[in-house]
Amino acid sequence: MADRTIESPRAPTRVEDERCSNSQASHAGLNLGEDEKAILDRQTAGPTTYLSSARFLLSCTSKVDGVILVISSIAAIVGGVATPLAMLLLGRIGQSFRGYFVGDTDLSEFNSQVHQICLFYVYVAVGAFVAIYIATVGFTMAGEHIAQQIREKYMAAIFRQNIAYFEGIGVGEINTRLTVDTNLIQDAITGKASLTLSAIATLVLIVGSMTVGAAFMVKYTKRALSAYSRGASVAEEAISSIETVTAFSIQRRSVNEYEKHIAAARLSGLHSGVALAVMMAIMNGVIFWSYGLAFWQGSRWMVHDQISLSAIITILFATITGAFALGNVSPHTQAFVSGVTATNKISQTICRASPIDPSNSAGEKLSVVEGTIELRNLRHAYPSRPGVLVLDGLDLHFPAGKMTALVGPSGCGKSTIVGLLERLYDPISGNIYLDGHNITDLNLSWLRQQIGLVSQEPTLFSTTIFENIRYGLIGTQYEHASLKEIEHLIEQSSKTANAYDFIMALPEGFQTHVGDQGALLSGGQKQRIAIARAIVGEPRILLLDEATSALDVKAERAVQKALDHAARGRTTIVIAHRLSTITAADNIVVMSAGRVVEQGTHHELLAKQSVYHELVKQQTIQAKRAASIDQHGDVGLQDQDPDDLLEAGNEKNQINILADSEKATMHQSHDVITKKDSTWALIKFVFQLHKDGLYPIMGGLFFSLIAGASHPTQAIFLAKIIQALSLKPAMYTVLRHDVNYWCWMYLMIGFTTVIGWLGQGVCFAYYSQRLIYYARKKGLDTIVHQDIGQFFLPGSSSATFTTLLSTSATHIQGLSGVTLGTLLVILTTLIAGFVLAVAIGWKLALVCTCTVPIQLGCGILRLKCVAILEGHSKKVSEASAAYAREYSTSIRTVAALTLERFVQGKYHDIMEEQRRKSLLQISQSSILYAASQSLNFLCAALAFWYGSRLISTDHYSMFQFFVCYTTIIVGAYSAGAIFSFAPDIGKAKSGAQDMKHLFDRPVRIDARQEGGISVPRIGGSIQFQNVSFRYPNRPEHLILEDVNLTVQPGQYVALVGASGSGKSTIVSLIERFYDPESGVVMVDDIDVKAWNLRDYRSHLALVGQSPALYDGTIRDNILLGAEGEVSDEAVVQACKDANIYDFVCSLPDGFATVVGARGAMLSGGQKQRIAIARALLRNPRILLLDEATSALDSESEKIVQEALDAAARGRTTVAVAHRISTVQNADCIYVLERGHIVEQGTHQSLLELRGRYYELVQIQSLDQAS
Repeated sequence: MADRTIESPRAPTRVEDERCSNSQASHAGLNLGEDEKAILDRQTAGPTTYLSSARFLLSCTSKVDGVILVISSIAAIVGGVATPLAMLLLGRIGQSFRGYFVGDTDLSEFNSQVHQICLFYVYVAVGAFVAIYIATVGFTMAGEHIAQQIREKYMAAIFRQNIAYFEGIGVGEINTRLTVDTNLIQDAITGKASLTLSAIATLVLIVGSMTVGAAFMVKYTKRALSAYSRGASVAEEAISSIETVTAFSIQRRSVNEYEKHIAAARLSGLHSGVALAVMMAIMNGVIFWSYGLAFWQGSRWMVHDQISLSAIITILFATITGAFALGNVSPHTQAFVSGVTATNKISQTICRASPIDPSNSAGEKLSVVEGTIELRNLRHAYPSRPGVLVLDGLDLHFPAGKMTALVGPSGCGKSTIVGLLERLYDPISGNIYLDGHNITDLNLSWLRQQIGLVSQEPTLFSTTIFENIRYGLIGTQYEHASLKEIEHLIEQSSKTANAYDFIMALPEGFQTHVGDQGALLSGGQKQRIAIARAIVGEPRILLLDEATSALDVKAERAVQKALDHAARGRTTIVIAHRLSTITAADNIVVMSAGRVVEQGTHHELLAKQSVYHELVKQQTIQAKRAASIDQHGDVGLQDQDPDDLLEAGNEKNQINILADSEKATMHQSHDVITKKDSTWALIKFVFQLHKDGLYPIMGGLFFSLIAGASHPTQAIFLAKIIQALSLKPAMYTVLRHDVNYWCWMYLMIGFTTVIGWLGQGVCFAYYSQRLIYYARKKGLDTIVHQDIGQFFLPGSSSATFTTLLSTSATHIQGLSGVTLGTLLVILTTLIAGFVLAVAIGWKLALVCTCTVPIQLGCGILRLKCVAILEGHSKKVSEASAAYAREYSTSIRTVAALTLERFVQGKYHDIMEEQRRKSLLQISQSSILYAASQSLNFLCAALAFWYGSRLISTDHYSMFQFFVCYTTIIVGAYSAGAIFSFAPDIGKAKSGAQDMKHLFDRPVRIDARQEGGISVPRIGGSIQFQNVSFRYPNRPEHLILEDVNLTVQPGQYVALVGASGSGKSTIVSLIERFYDPESGVVMVDDIDVKAWNLRDYRSHLALVGQSPALYDGTIRDNILLGAEGEVSDEAVVQACKDANIYDFVCSLPDGFATVVGARGAMLSGGQKQRIAIARALLRNPRILLLDEATSALDSESEKIVQEALDAAARGRTTVAVAHRISTVQNADCIYVLERGHIVEQGTHQSLLELRGRYYELVQIQSLDQAS
């Protein structure tokens, strides 16, 4: 994972530095010309121009959205203007009351005036309802669509970028941008914009504090988002390579590395929260101070007849309601700031012009392609390693319609040629020509459509076999052919790729779902489907980069014949480590250090007895006895289809087992996953996440009570001042004295309010950020300790889990933080106001509060609607996020297949479905929200009508009326404001439910458990006693049945057999990724279940077929699985044993070289050797090798195999192998078939049996006569 080390990052050690100095010296002087540097810089340069947030959003806004936003803005302003209009009416009410008290108005005229004003209030309520409904629906719909446009533009920009761009970003960053950042933008546009416009229309004050506060919030929010995007990459790497993480017991280390980044995000988030708290505190304090100033100055003007009481009341109540509007908007300021910051991040990618852009329609398209390829004086260095020259003045000619093979050691530049032909990179000098045309002058998408590529590690997408092969038709002349013709093409290509029989043996045939990243298929099956996909579009050029490396020996032979057939008439370039696969090539090019050392046909190169001859000798199986046995008769395999009923049966069983397991486990987990918890249970769960948060919560509650009580308290001050202002002119001296006194009280309450808002803001910001931090940390810890089987189920992909960590963990702050603090303030205001109103004038208080339950009912119903909408949106959002993540992390495959336009179209369809289904819920919830907001005016009308009755009958004084009115109206406004947080609360509930489901999921094999046997060193004996293994609740499908095997301490045991026979399952059971259904797996005569799991795995080391490396340095990756402190000499020796040391020293940065996300900067062989070094450094008692040398060239394979053989001495080794040459010296070889052990013995003894093992040897033997 990113920058993962055992100790803090440091410079290369003295030992490493001295031993690598000689090799590095040759590269230190590598000089690139200015033009060459410019080519490298161009491939990694950022955008040259930026769009401001406003201009960027405008560019993502369609004309329809623009019209909707304009109408919604007008409606929001109208809805906001309703409050000032109501305050004008309130001023008239105050003037009428004063006229009645001083005798200027009789009872009849007083009642008439009040009746007319109340009727106007009803009109205002109706207008406000309509305006708020239109604004809410409009902003929400437009916000969703604009967010959709941003997501789609970002996806398009991602697929437009050149490959070098992705070397600078983490694998989790794209997913974070598409989920977290776009959600922040959507939140900023939807209800927040409507509420803000309404508030601004009510009161334009405190701009200074908001501006300064927002500036600080932007600064720290940007830092928080950047820190978390790096953390998301760490999490995604760990989850997507869970078997490596589990095998090396690096869960804690992964979580600790993740913790570094989320801790930085927490700190920046806290700074942003404090800035918001200061801003809100100043705003609310200034409001009360402005009250006092306004009354003080207003009373002076009133004494001199320069202003009326009506004007004073209108201004002051407009200020009060405006203050509440802005006070309720303040928490949403964070959404605006986060949205602006996220916009800047996303726009940088969208604005970047890619130097290699597949969406660019420019470039020539040849009418006829013969397929002649020429490389002229080609020099190339990767942008991430400009000091390493990969190709040095290379000249090559690939004749049209001929097969050319590239062989040589790992890192010599073979795969680089493939990447340059696909134009994944541009060479720093020299040119590549197709039929005499420079490929830089050709249309990029058209060029890639002429090429069929099968890579060493094939990528399949989470859809059916049919669709995966059909992707090979995208952009070709057959893309829009009839379904019948497409089916015919797919069947023919699958037959050519030797995949048809195993596909048809599956229950659902071509409609079989392959699972996440093809997890439901074996490596050989995935490879054959990839071959079918590459040739289905009948490309003129075929690139095979270790295309058969994942196949077992039988399938390889048949598929190679199929590839030879498919290559006829096509220009074919084959990269091969197994020389048996390229003996029929028209030309074989032997490369070393980026140059051609010799070339010719197989026979010509053998006759030279040079480099190629030595490579062939190294790969020849030393089986003299087999040759002598073969003289007595043929085993009859030559005419058999290696994809026979045995293998087909194995594959069918495997698919059935995995698919049925998938369904079974989903059913088994159904109760846990779909159970809905009550709101109280979720709140309790959230607070239990951060058990140490009691003190900040109590502090926040205390300060919230202070902040919330300030408004009901000031109602007394307000009523006293209005009462004083209603005195007759003869009592102006008393008026001035009373007003001055209460104005001083406003000054004091302003300071108290500042303390209250600042205290609650800081306390809850601190608690909120720590809550998110603990949720994410515990979330990743829980995920990486899940049972391995969980990661191969639908809905449990790495994208789903990383989205849960980024989105759901963030959403739970809706039950804490700013939202919780503001809700507590509002509730305090509501309750304290009601108590005060009842104490002062219970009759009016009770009548006015009868509308509050209606408002609360509307709010609760809206909350439920929002929760339903959020639940639906979350499902579709997860689907779209998983889809985006799957294709964006397979960018090379997408580029090779020219799927960019197709993927964007499918992503658009998913987003459109989400938007269409949300329209009804938006309409329903908006009605309820508009009703809750407009009821304030009806409540005021009722208060005026009934209050005037009480005043006219001398039951209430002016003081009583205004205390009750102010507290009830403010309380009613607060009741409505509570439910403006409904979307945040709905998301919080959904997020909390997701996190709770994760934490409640049972784990059967948990490395966190402390019990069990723990010893400093084990003997290393392994026993399988009647072991049967099947996936849960599917008793009819067995993958292992009554397997018995014994491995003595220090013994080297090999497992061979067809794909799907159970070899890798045995390794998984030894690692205890799974537990057997029956029987016992024992180590040192002790059931592995009895061992302490973490301690047990510390004695094991696993090297898999597809090694997982992480975004850090080479040294970091080698040290990844080490237990305790490791000396530099031990690191160097491990690298030498794995034959990687010389390569590491050849790099300018040596051990400090960054390998890139998933080791993207290294070749397959280099990654494999680093993985082997990592395993050897662990010094395990049991070494598990699952095709450990499959990715190595023949020279490296021989050297590394010798190293592994040496490393195996004194330790128990279990090796899964397709290449018999790698295990012929094993102490015991087990041959598996359909989950049974059918043969066992040494290499020679098994040859004498002339059984299944003998057949495998015959297929793999090179033709000595050639």
